[in-house]
Amino acid sequence: MRREIEDIERALCVSTGTTDVHAALIAARHHLPGTGTLDDSVLVTG
Repeated sequence: MRREIEDIERALCVSTGTTDVHAALIAARHHLPGTGTLDDSVLVTG
């Protein structure tokens, strides 16, 4: 399971052009329509 998480973190960093997962999440939030910088609703799981 940890390997999959690391793969997802790496993909997020590559797709947002960042090297840190926290910066990647912030960058991704700015690209998602309907999300604000303080809106974590896209990260909440079921």
